[in-house]
Amino acid sequence: MSQRTVVLYEGDDPDLAAVAAAVRAAIGVSDDEPEDESTAGAIALPVSDAAALEAASLADADVAVVLDEASQARARAAGVRRLVALLAPLDAPGWELDADVVLVAHEVLVPELVARGVARERVRVAGPVAPAGWAPHPEREALRARLGLGADRPWVVVRAAALDLEDLAPSLVQLSLVSPRAAWIFDVGADAEAARLLRRRVPGYGLDAHMVADGPDALDAYQAADLVLGRIGGVEALRAFATGAGLVTPSPARAHLGLAHRVETAGLAQIADAAATLSVTLDAALAPAALAAARATSLGLDAAGGAARVALALRALEERIADAPPAGLPRGIERLSDPEAAIEGAPERAPGDAKARHDDLEKKVDDELAALRRKLGL
Repeated sequence: MSQRTVVLYEGDDPDLAAVAAAVRAAIGVSDDEPEDESTAGAIALPVSDAAALEAASLADADVAVVLDEASQARARAAGVRRLVALLAPLDAPGWELDADVVLVAHEVLVPELVARGVARERVRVAGPVAPAGWAPHPEREALRARLGLGADRPWVVVRAAALDLEDLAPSLVQLSLVSPRAAWIFDVGADAEAARLLRRRVPGYGLDAHMVADGPDALDAYQAADLVLGRIGGVEALRAFATGAGLVTPSPARAHLGLAHRVETAGLAQIADAAATLSVTLDAALAPAALAAARATSLGLDAAGGAARVALALRALEERIADAPPAGLPRGIERLSDPEAAIEGAPERAPGDAKARHDDLEKKVDDELAALRRKLGL
């Protein structure tokens, strides 16, 4: 790339940090591209590290790829001319996007962003972007044999963060009602308290349950799994797509019903209608034909190649980003206010109040002139 690009992410989620690292590698120096000033400038770093920011000369960057709100704000404050927001999760963010281009994981997110005020022409579909190192296992059956959880039954990874950890009993009851006798692998990420809670609560529900934390064991579990139970917008969805597992999502919050419907219609996941019917949804998802279709869908998304697609998108957008007006500038003549609109915070006035205010002002002026004449003896 002729433009100097930085990739920024601030946060403590190791998966999104790994997404930033994957994008950095994709737009950085490659074996068939000579190292020069522009390509060597591609960096990925936590923007909270002021020393690293200074060393990276953020203000000299032409384009910043940002993965979160803090990175977006820092890039704007540093004067980076062009911003590309990469929305890695399969969800619309809760923060206001102020980017020239927005890259999303799937077309189902486009109407969600447009409804939130993002101009349609600024949104591009790049597909899901897997964290660095996440991909389907080349010898999956051998991996399953090595892990030894049983080859004749389905394996389901359950992201602990997707469950109500304060009241686990309903979720565990639902898992115990699933017809196929599955191997359940709880993914606690880096949450030690969740691990302690699962050790206390899971025994007694008749589940063949196991547990993994972040690291190579988690990668093995997802690569071996048939299905992942987790949130639409969680990193577990990226992990499922990256490794070829199907996705089942617990009943979403009311605010996410529209997106959940679009995700299910697109075949990306099966959504439980309610917490009390999760076992029914899992039963349907674990049917052999459903598992085969879900695996084909996930593999077809090619999340492992997502970082390379982002790099291609940046190359394709390079000229467009350079020529387009920066985000935040008005397009055409933009109305700022309506003279007929009420003043914010002012009491409402009747239509005749304008004339009354004018008459009051004239009387006040007349009274002040009369007082001045009297003072001067005129």
